[in-house]
Amino acid sequence: MKIALVGGTGDIGTGFAMRWAIAGHDVIIGSRKAEKAMESAKGTLDLLGGAGGKVRGMDNARAIKAGEVIVLAVPYEHLNSVTLGLKDAYTTQIVVSPVVPMEYSGKFFKFVPPMEGSAAIQAKGLLPDSVKLASAFHTISASALQDKSRVLKGDTLICGDDAEAKEVVKALAKDIKDLRPIDAGPLNASSMVESLTPMLLNIARRNKMKDAGIKIVEERQI
Repeated sequence: MKIALVGGTGDIGTGFAMRWAIAGHDVIIGSRKAEKAMESAKGTLDLLGGAGGKVRGMDNARAIKAGEVIVLAVPYEHLNSVTLGLKDAYTTQIVVSPVVPMEYSGKFFKFVPPMEGSAAIQAKGLLPDSVKLASAFHTISASALQDKSRVLKGDTLICGDDAEAKEVVKALAKDIKDLRPIDAGPLNASSMVESLTPMLLNIARRNKMKDAGIKIVEERQI
């Protein structure tokens, strides 16, 4: 599958690129400048160190046009520019939003949702109706993703209104070793999932924990 990581030159983009390249996907790293994207792709291949995989770089618009699945690997403040600003590059792709609207007050991280209620709903409103959007991967640590030998023992919660999009995202999650996808409901539920990211960051910071994540446990009576 061709996966385009829009704004994928950062830590989370590198992590996704490594994991999905190892799984055999064709990964396209996008950036505002093609040169930066190509440099990031080369660096990612170096990090893979012969572990296999196909990674290339190009500007965001070309990456979107080339991708079957588009991952918005950008901070919230860039969401508008890679959705509405690049709207013409989108057609019928599946778009995945791990974007979280939050801010740091100097003491703690705070969830600051937009008027629409969540970054996912905001993105959907800025994209063509032909695009199928799901939200996922909000609580996955970038540093853990970049460690290709690391087994991720957490869950990723997926929200969306399109069954096909959800199934594709579930499959991509399963391609990341031991990451378990869980259906968390319609896209309107994404605000609850997005708000878990600042919560986890606050917990990790206060309790000196590294790479905190989410694991859903089923309580069974013996």
